[in-house]
Amino acid sequence: MIGEIFRSTWSLFFGMTLLMLGNGLQGTLVGWRANFEGFSSTTIGLIMTAYYVGVLAGSFLTTDLIKQVGHVRVFAALASLASASVLAQAIFIEPYTWGFMRLIFGFCFAGIFVIVESWLNERSDNKSRGMVLSIYLFISLGGLAGGQWLFNLADPTGLFLFVFGSILLSIALVPVLLTPTVAPEINEYESMNPVKLFKIAPTGVASIVLSSIAVGVMIGMGPVYASAEGMSIARTASFMSVFLALGAIAHIPLGWLSDRIDRRLVIFGTCVTATLLSISLLKIDVKSDLFVIVFGLLGAMILPIYSLGGAHTNDRLRPEQMANASGTIVLLYGVGAAFGPITMGFIIKLYGNVSFIYYLGAINFLTALLVLVWLFKRDAVPEEQQVDFQLAPSTATILTADAIAYEAEEMILADEE
Repeated sequence: MIGEIFRSTWSLFFGMTLLMLGNGLQGTLVGWRANFEGFSSTTIGLIMTAYYVGVLAGSFLTTDLIKQVGHVRVFAALASLASASVLAQAIFIEPYTWGFMRLIFGFCFAGIFVIVESWLNERSDNKSRGMVLSIYLFISLGGLAGGQWLFNLADPTGLFLFVFGSILLSIALVPVLLTPTVAPEINEYESMNPVKLFKIAPTGVASIVLSSIAVGVMIGMGPVYASAEGMSIARTASFMSVFLALGAIAHIPLGWLSDRIDRRLVIFGTCVTATLLSISLLKIDVKSDLFVIVFGLLGAMILPIYSLGGAHTNDRLRPEQMANASGTIVLLYGVGAAFGPITMGFIIKLYGNVSFIYYLGAINFLTALLVLVWLFKRDAVPEEQQVDFQLAPSTATILTADAIAYEAEEMILADEE
């Protein structure tokens, strides 16, 4: 079954690889080049945050666009527009244009992720969905990580990296448009706002929101923390790469376990373990290999919580509620991922770099406490009613943390000066 699904969706996987390479490159390039061009830290922060505004708009509007013209056409339009926005930044080097182009870029990628994830969900069944989405996760995170290394290909003060990023985004269209694939059916679904969703599944929603804050802190502020602790560029890259790699791998065993016991117990266990790992980091030399490994294990606990919370939430939904609930979940995750770096920046200013570790521990302890309370207040979902575990937050929501990280870093450096 997996082989059949992969044969019918390989074009999506290949296209996503190219898209994520371009996205990873663009995110790094814009922040660095804006600083080189002399934009103020406030201006750079606004430019990077514009990506997040675009993500929110894309999460709201993509469904309507799909209903009007279909998945393939919307995918093609958004990828083309994202490619054009990258070239526009190379031509017009000034803050207003860059801010607007980042907004467009975020809008396009939010829509692309909605299309691809709904497509993969429709093509897979309960027995294969976990594996299909795990492949999607590895491709997305792998492409994103690879995009960071593409920054070393050429001088970032020139045009090459902008043009190369645009080429990657444009080529991503080719396999999707030239491969015969069956797009998902377009149906009407029941609306699902955050309040309604919380009433149905408080444990799931709380886990999603709090884990998104933690992931936003780890991804958005992790490099800032590493730099402030004196890690080299190569060491910082390893620090973040191990975190992402172990976080991706951990989805598989935790997802398998959550399909067989009450998911809330798995969420509680991962949060308790994450809290203990945070405490242990305080006792380890930051510049040691052990610190990198333990931080990676912390990522292995924190990154899957969103997926576990999302699966638990879907366990309590009717089929006609799931599609719009997915959009609401992505929205909640995006808001949390943006909230984390902003608050972390202010806390580091007040209490120092060590508060980065304390903050992560506190978030996971609070999540564990809330899950424990609801564990006794609500009955578990019967095993036969559980939906399959679905891996990973949308990569769009992961990237929203990066959209604000530069502003927080500049704020910290300014304070140190």
